[in-house]
Amino acid sequence: MLDVNKKNMKTKQNILIAIATIFILAITVSSCTEDFEEINTNPVDPQNASTDGIMAGVQYFEFAEPRFLTWRGNLIYSSQFANQFSYNAEGSWFAGDAYQNNQGWTDAVFNASYQKVSLNARNLLGTYKDLGDTNGAAVAQIMMSWFYQKMTDIYGNIPYSEVIGDQLILENPQPKYDNQKDIYMGIMTSLKAQMDAIGSSSQIIAGAQGDFLYQGDPQKWKAFANTLRLRMAIRARDAFIQSGDQSFVDDVINDCLANALIDESNQALVSKSESALILSFLDGGFEDIYHGFGGLGSKWVFSDRYMGLLNDNNDPRREQMADASTTGMYEGTAISQRGVIPRDDLAIPSVKIIGTSTTDVSSVVPTQVLTAAESYFLQAEAALLGYAGNAQSLYEQGIRASMNFWGVDGADINTFITNETIATLSGTPEQQLESVWNQRWVALLMNGYEAWSLVRRTDLIPTLTDNAVFFVSAPNNGRVPRRLQYSTGELVANEANVQQAIQDQGPDQMTTNLWWDLQ
Repeated sequence: MLDVNKKNMKTKQNILIAIATIFILAITVSSCTEDFEEINTNPVDPQNASTDGIMAGVQYFEFAEPRFLTWRGNLIYSSQFANQFSYNAEGSWFAGDAYQNNQGWTDAVFNASYQKVSLNARNLLGTYKDLGDTNGAAVAQIMMSWFYQKMTDIYGNIPYSEVIGDQLILENPQPKYDNQKDIYMGIMTSLKAQMDAIGSSSQIIAGAQGDFLYQGDPQKWKAFANTLRLRMAIRARDAFIQSGDQSFVDDVINDCLANALIDESNQALVSKSESALILSFLDGGFEDIYHGFGGLGSKWVFSDRYMGLLNDNNDPRREQMADASTTGMYEGTAISQRGVIPRDDLAIPSVKIIGTSTTDVSSVVPTQVLTAAESYFLQAEAALLGYAGNAQSLYEQGIRASMNFWGVDGADINTFITNETIATLSGTPEQQLESVWNQRWVALLMNGYEAWSLVRRTDLIPTLTDNAVFFVSAPNNGRVPRRLQYSTGELVANEANVQQAIQDQGPDQMTTNLWWDLQ
């Protein structure tokens, strides 16, 4: 999955073979460069691995995700919770109540993420500090911030303050669970500090060949950090105001808007390989899940809400995202509906989502880490909330950026902006905000984690109430799950701290709201 240009293809395949066989201290060393032997001078010793290799390992597991994590965390859980994709189709293994917990999957999302990213990220930060690379150390901490933002938005209170240093092996193997408010404030403060550390420097960081997002460009990472701050500040704004910290969050948002943000020239995207994959089970994502098991069991479709929003507004992204059903229709299926829908009636994901096989992924769009569309929609929301900016202009830029991402023709984009009512913000302030949220939701397809966070904060997805039509069953009773439960391994190995987190946050159930989720 990790690839930046054609000349790195063959080396990338060799690296993936190495990733499949080398796991020391749960740190995988990988890279995508001209010479695998030069990059990974000692791949079985993480402390002596090259900077490029360590950087590549962090980015692989943090941004790309191997198949198992993508399938459980990004697809079965969050993309269905967000009502974008649905497994409620004939022959699926996962039809029925989509709002249920499978503890094995939940454990994997927590355990694999911490094991594969946390140690590696600390190793990377320590490496940059040893090198005296100020920009590199800032980038390592920005990447840490993105990871812990993702994890806290999945679980709530998590280990943070005691696991973000540069110490490879923690002195305390049972780290405390920080409150989510403290995590948010800590991450946003750290991101600002890393932006200040980079300043106006254009010095490319060490390990740039392993940096698949920005090839070591510190100014692009600075814009990434600022956009991540804005994402978090907008998400948690109401919670900060409720807790008496409006001045803090206002200062963060105003500062974000006064500094460079992501646009279409510096999006954070991880490109798929233009050559056939060798280890699809490791390197594969959506395409490997869809094609890799035979039959219909692993194959998902679109939700009725997603297809409906595209259909009702003549959205030209539809043909880029989906292939019509065998009856020529672009229809989706409801989440958690009783009774499965025949697949002949349902649109399926296009090759831009699933490729043409488990190994041919040249047609697949890049993985979205932080995009221009999200950046513009965040700015549009800020403008509607009374901060700087022209909400309509930013809203249009967000739509254009999303359509450009999916390869929509420029003329079709202009026609949509000119002719479709949905392209113009109108109505009450609340209705205008909902328009921005809906377009951001559409743009977040394949980034289920962020789409799920968005629908939790905004309540875009209504609670299911008709038990004759839908599974309105415990524990969620038709309501979009608010979080995942904690890892059973942590409940044993770090019991005291997990129990304290439960005491602080609320029951360890999917129904417990996170700190920022005030709805």
